[in-house]
Amino acid sequence: MKPKSLHLEAYTISETARRLGYKSTKTIYRLLNRDVLEDYIYLEKSGRVYLILEPPNSPTLEEKIKGNIQYRRKNIIKRFN
Repeated sequence: MKPKSLHLEAYTISETARRLGYKSTKTIYRLLNRDVLEDYIYLEKSGRVYLILEPPNSPTLEEKIKGNIQYRRKNIIKRFN
């Protein structure tokens, strides 16, 4: 039996912000400083930080951010009723 390979797509903080539709990385850095996104971090040996958009057995990064930001009219991630 072959071992299963785990394929994760991890992006830099700037690329993650662009993919989620943010103009700046400020919101993501705030959540990182509050340790909200610990399950989504992939650290390279050189110390560079990557974020995993869709980790296995966890909600997506977009859902996690949506649950931890205050709803405002101009937010990229809108609240769904």
